[in-house]
Amino acid sequence: MIRILTATALLAVLAGTLLLPPYTFVFVLAIFLFVAWGEYAGLAAEAGAAPVRGMGAPMALACAISFAAPAPGTPAVVTALAVLLSAFLGLVAGRQHPALAIRRAMATAGGILWLGLLPGFYVALRYEESGVALIVMLFAAVSSGDIAAYYGGKTFGKHPLAPELSPKKTVEGAVFGLIASGIGAAVVAHYWLPALSWPRGMLIGVALGAVGQAGDLFESSLKRAARIKDSSQLLPGHGGVLDRLDGLLFAGAMLYAIVFFDLF
Repeated sequence: MIRILTATALLAVLAGTLLLPPYTFVFVLAIFLFVAWGEYAGLAAEAGAAPVRGMGAPMALACAISFAAPAPGTPAVVTALAVLLSAFLGLVAGRQHPALAIRRAMATAGGILWLGLLPGFYVALRYEESGVALIVMLFAAVSSGDIAAYYGGKTFGKHPLAPELSPKKTVEGAVFGLIASGIGAAVVAHYWLPALSWPRGMLIGVALGAVGQAGDLFESSLKRAARIKDSSQLLPGHGGVLDRLDGLLFAGAMLYAIVFFDLF
Protein backbone atom coordinates (compact mmCIF):
# COMPACT_ATOMS: atom_id res chain seq x y z
CA MET A 1 0.00 0.00 0.00
CA ILE A 2 2.77 2.45 0.89
CA ARG A 3 4.32 1.82 -2.53
CA ILE A 4 1.07 2.88 -4.22
CA LEU A 5 0.67 5.94 -1.98
CA THR A 6 4.20 7.13 -2.78
CA ALA A 7 3.63 6.60 -6.50
CA THR A 8 0.37 8.55 -6.29
CA ALA A 9 2.11 11.45 -4.56
CA LEU A 10 4.83 11.52 -7.22
CA LEU A 11 2.24 11.47 -10.00
CA ALA A 12 0.43 14.36 -8.31
CA VAL A 13 3.66 16.38 -8.31
CA LEU A 14 4.17 15.55 -11.99
CA ALA A 15 0.61 16.56 -12.88
CA GLY A 16 0.96 19.83 -11.02
CA THR A 17 4.19 20.79 -12.75
CA LEU A 18 2.88 19.85 -16.19
CA LEU A 19 -0.08 22.18 -15.78
CA LEU A 20 2.28 25.08 -15.05
CA PRO A 21 4.62 26.84 -17.53
CA PRO A 22 7.54 24.75 -18.90
CA TYR A 23 10.17 26.49 -16.77
CA THR A 24 8.37 25.19 -13.66
CA PHE A 25 8.76 21.64 -14.94
CA VAL A 26 12.45 22.29 -15.57
CA PHE A 27 12.89 23.65 -12.04
CA VAL A 28 11.22 20.64 -10.38
CA LEU A 29 13.19 18.27 -12.59
CA ALA A 30 16.40 20.01 -11.52
CA ILE A 31 15.55 19.38 -7.86
CA PHE A 32 15.04 15.68 -8.50
CA LEU A 33 18.27 15.49 -10.48
CA PHE A 34 20.24 17.19 -7.73
CA VAL A 35 19.03 14.59 -5.23
CA ALA A 36 19.62 11.77 -7.74
CA TRP A 37 23.22 12.91 -8.24
CA GLY A 38 23.89 12.64 -4.52
CA GLU A 39 22.55 9.08 -4.56
CA TYR A 40 24.59 8.24 -7.65
CA ALA A 41 27.77 9.65 -6.09
CA GLY A 42 27.22 7.46 -3.03
CA LEU A 43 26.67 4.33 -5.10
CA ALA A 44 29.68 5.04 -7.33
CA ALA A 45 31.89 5.64 -4.30
CA GLU A 46 30.83 2.33 -2.77
CA ALA A 47 31.62 0.66 -6.11
CA GLY A 48 35.14 2.14 -6.04
CA ALA A 49 34.71 4.91 -8.61
CA ALA A 50 33.69 8.09 -6.81
CA PRO A 51 32.93 11.05 -9.11
CA VAL A 52 34.60 14.40 -8.54
CA ARG A 53 33.01 16.22 -5.62
CA GLY A 54 31.34 19.59 -5.92
CA MET A 55 31.22 19.98 -9.71
CA GLY A 56 29.37 16.89 -10.90
CA ALA A 57 25.82 17.92 -9.98
CA PRO A 58 26.08 21.51 -11.34
CA MET A 59 27.50 20.26 -14.64
CA ALA A 60 24.77 17.63 -14.97
CA LEU A 61 22.09 20.24 -14.25
CA ALA A 62 23.63 22.60 -16.80
CA CYS A 63 23.38 19.88 -19.46
CA ALA A 64 19.73 19.20 -18.69
CA ILE A 65 18.70 22.86 -18.52
CA SER A 66 20.57 23.68 -21.74
CA PHE A 67 17.83 21.86 -23.67
CA ALA A 68 15.54 24.79 -22.87
CA ALA A 69 17.81 27.22 -24.73
CA PRO A 70 16.42 28.57 -28.02
CA ALA A 71 19.62 27.89 -29.96
CA PRO A 72 19.42 24.25 -31.19
CA GLY A 73 23.14 23.58 -30.77
CA THR A 74 23.31 24.65 -27.12
CA PRO A 75 22.81 21.17 -25.55
CA ALA A 76 25.58 19.63 -27.66
CA VAL A 77 28.05 22.39 -26.78
CA VAL A 78 27.21 22.42 -23.06
CA THR A 79 27.33 18.62 -22.80
CA ALA A 80 30.65 18.42 -24.63
CA LEU A 81 32.20 21.08 -22.39
CA ALA A 82 30.83 19.41 -19.25
CA VAL A 83 32.23 16.01 -20.23
CA LEU A 84 35.64 17.49 -21.09
CA LEU A 85 35.76 19.45 -17.83
CA SER A 86 34.66 16.44 -15.80
CA ALA A 87 37.33 14.28 -17.39
CA PHE A 88 39.98 16.91 -16.65
CA LEU A 89 38.86 17.33 -13.03
CA GLY A 90 38.75 13.58 -12.53
CA LEU A 91 42.28 13.14 -13.82
CA VAL A 92 43.55 16.02 -11.68
CA ALA A 93 41.79 14.73 -8.56
CA GLY A 94 43.39 11.31 -8.90
CA ARG A 95 46.70 12.33 -10.43
CA GLN A 96 48.67 10.51 -7.70
CA HIS A 97 47.01 7.23 -8.65
CA PRO A 98 46.51 6.77 -12.44
CA ALA A 99 44.01 3.92 -12.10
CA LEU A 100 41.93 5.94 -9.63
CA ALA A 101 42.14 9.00 -11.88
CA ILE A 102 40.64 7.11 -14.80
CA ARG A 103 37.84 5.70 -12.65
CA ARG A 104 36.97 9.11 -11.22
CA ALA A 105 37.04 10.75 -14.65
CA MET A 106 34.80 8.08 -16.18
CA ALA A 107 32.44 8.09 -13.18
CA THR A 108 32.00 11.86 -13.41
CA ALA A 109 31.60 11.99 -17.18
CA GLY A 110 29.28 8.99 -17.19
CA GLY A 111 27.16 10.49 -14.43
CA ILE A 112 26.80 13.71 -16.39
CA LEU A 113 25.61 11.82 -19.45
CA TRP A 114 23.21 9.73 -17.37
CA LEU A 115 21.82 12.45 -15.09
CA GLY A 116 22.36 15.45 -17.35
CA LEU A 117 22.06 14.52 -21.00
CA LEU A 118 19.21 12.00 -20.65
CA PRO A 119 17.00 14.26 -18.47
CA GLY A 120 17.58 17.00 -21.03
CA PHE A 121 15.36 15.11 -23.44
CA TYR A 122 12.49 15.59 -20.98
CA VAL A 123 13.10 19.32 -21.12
CA ALA A 124 13.08 19.16 -24.92
CA LEU A 125 9.85 17.14 -24.90
CA ARG A 126 8.17 19.64 -22.56
CA TYR A 127 8.83 22.43 -25.04
CA GLU A 128 7.26 20.46 -27.90
CA GLU A 129 3.81 21.53 -29.08
CA SER A 130 2.28 18.35 -27.60
CA GLY A 131 4.86 18.16 -24.84
CA VAL A 132 2.45 17.61 -21.95
CA ALA A 133 0.69 14.74 -23.73
CA LEU A 134 4.00 13.17 -24.73
CA ILE A 135 5.34 13.21 -21.17
CA VAL A 136 2.04 11.85 -19.84
CA MET A 137 2.23 9.00 -22.37
CA LEU A 138 5.84 8.32 -21.38
CA PHE A 139 5.02 8.14 -17.67
CA ALA A 140 1.94 6.04 -18.36
CA ALA A 141 3.97 3.53 -20.35
CA VAL A 142 6.89 3.23 -17.95
CA SER A 143 4.92 3.45 -14.69
CA SER A 144 2.20 0.99 -15.71
CA GLY A 145 4.90 -1.34 -17.01
CA ASP A 146 6.81 -1.07 -13.75
CA ILE A 147 3.74 -1.87 -11.65
CA ALA A 148 2.67 -4.77 -13.88
CA ALA A 149 6.18 -6.21 -13.95
CA TYR A 150 6.36 -6.05 -10.15
CA TYR A 151 3.04 -7.74 -9.43
CA GLY A 152 3.11 -10.02 -12.48
CA GLY A 153 6.56 -11.27 -11.57
CA LYS A 154 5.60 -11.64 -7.92
CA THR A 155 2.55 -13.75 -8.85
CA PHE A 156 3.64 -15.71 -11.91
CA GLY A 157 7.41 -15.27 -12.09
CA LYS A 158 9.44 -18.47 -12.44
CA HIS A 159 12.27 -17.74 -14.87
CA PRO A 160 14.93 -15.18 -13.80
CA LEU A 161 15.46 -12.34 -16.24
CA ALA A 162 18.94 -11.21 -15.17
CA PRO A 163 19.83 -13.02 -11.94
CA GLU A 164 23.31 -11.51 -11.72
CA LEU A 165 21.93 -7.98 -11.85
CA SER A 166 18.50 -8.20 -10.25
CA PRO A 167 17.60 -11.60 -8.78
CA LYS A 168 13.90 -10.80 -8.26
CA LYS A 169 13.17 -9.78 -11.85
CA THR A 170 11.63 -12.51 -14.00
CA VAL A 171 10.87 -13.08 -17.67
CA GLU A 172 7.18 -13.37 -16.85
CA GLY A 173 7.24 -10.05 -15.02
CA ALA A 174 8.99 -8.39 -17.95
CA VAL A 175 6.33 -9.67 -20.36
CA PHE A 176 3.53 -8.40 -18.11
CA GLY A 177 5.35 -5.08 -17.94
CA LEU A 178 5.65 -4.74 -21.71
CA ILE A 179 1.96 -5.52 -22.22
CA ALA A 180 0.98 -2.94 -19.61
CA SER A 181 3.33 -0.36 -21.15
CA GLY A 182 1.69 -0.84 -24.53
CA ILE A 183 -1.81 -0.50 -23.09
CA GLY A 184 -0.89 2.55 -21.01
CA ALA A 185 0.60 4.37 -23.99
CA ALA A 186 -2.32 3.39 -26.26
CA VAL A 187 -4.87 4.80 -23.80
CA VAL A 188 -3.04 8.12 -23.55
CA ALA A 189 -2.57 8.25 -27.32
CA HIS A 190 -6.31 7.68 -27.85
CA TYR A 191 -7.39 10.51 -25.55
CA TRP A 192 -4.46 12.94 -25.70
CA LEU A 193 -2.84 12.41 -29.10
CA PRO A 194 -5.69 11.86 -31.57
CA ALA A 195 -3.33 12.01 -34.56
CA LEU A 196 -1.58 8.89 -33.22
CA SER A 197 -3.48 5.64 -33.84
CA TRP A 198 -3.82 3.35 -30.85
CA PRO A 199 -1.95 0.42 -32.50
CA ARG A 200 1.04 2.67 -33.14
CA GLY A 201 0.69 4.11 -29.65
CA MET A 202 0.81 0.59 -28.28
CA LEU A 203 3.96 -0.21 -30.27
CA ILE A 204 5.59 2.96 -28.98
CA GLY A 205 4.54 2.02 -25.46
CA VAL A 206 6.15 -1.40 -25.78
CA ALA A 207 9.35 0.23 -27.04
CA LEU A 208 9.33 2.68 -24.13
CA GLY A 209 8.67 -0.16 -21.70
CA ALA A 210 11.54 -2.22 -23.06
CA VAL A 211 13.98 0.68 -22.84
CA GLY A 212 12.66 1.51 -19.38
CA GLN A 213 13.36 -2.04 -18.22
CA ALA A 214 16.87 -1.77 -19.66
CA GLY A 215 17.38 1.44 -17.67
CA ASP A 216 16.19 -0.33 -14.54
CA LEU A 217 18.74 -3.11 -15.08
CA PHE A 218 21.44 -0.51 -15.72
CA GLU A 219 20.90 1.02 -12.29
CA SER A 220 20.62 -2.46 -10.76
CA SER A 221 24.10 -3.23 -12.05
CA LEU A 222 25.45 -0.15 -10.27
CA LYS A 223 23.68 -1.08 -7.04
CA ARG A 224 25.01 -4.61 -7.33
CA ALA A 225 28.54 -3.29 -7.77
CA ALA A 226 28.03 -1.10 -4.68
CA ARG A 227 26.40 -3.99 -2.77
CA ILE A 228 23.43 -1.75 -1.92
CA LYS A 229 19.75 -2.65 -2.34
CA ASP A 230 18.33 0.88 -2.88
CA SER A 231 19.98 4.15 -3.82
CA SER A 232 18.43 5.67 -0.64
CA GLN A 233 15.32 5.43 1.56
CA LEU A 234 13.90 8.82 0.59
CA LEU A 235 10.76 7.45 -1.10
CA PRO A 236 8.90 4.92 1.08
CA GLY A 237 8.27 1.67 -0.74
CA HIS A 238 10.39 2.71 -3.72
CA GLY A 239 13.87 3.45 -2.39
CA GLY A 240 15.56 6.57 -3.69
CA VAL A 241 14.95 9.12 -6.43
CA LEU A 242 17.42 7.31 -8.65
CA ASP A 243 15.39 4.12 -8.24
CA ARG A 244 12.38 5.97 -9.67
CA LEU A 245 14.21 7.76 -12.47
CA ASP A 246 16.28 4.84 -13.79
CA GLY A 247 13.85 3.53 -16.41
CA LEU A 248 12.25 6.92 -17.07
CA LEU A 249 15.57 8.50 -18.09
CA PHE A 250 16.25 5.92 -20.79
CA ALA A 251 12.66 6.00 -22.02
CA GLY A 252 12.69 9.80 -22.31
CA ALA A 253 15.59 9.65 -24.74
CA MET A 254 13.77 6.97 -26.75
CA LEU A 255 10.56 8.99 -26.99
CA TYR A 256 12.45 12.11 -28.05
CA ALA A 257 14.17 10.09 -30.79
CA ILE A 258 10.75 8.88 -31.97
CA VAL A 259 9.48 12.47 -32.10
CA PHE A 260 12.66 13.85 -33.66
CA PHE A 261 12.72 11.29 -36.47
CA ASP A 262 8.94 11.64 -36.95
CA LEU A 263 8.25 7.97 -36.28
CA PHE A 264 4.74 8.92 -35.13
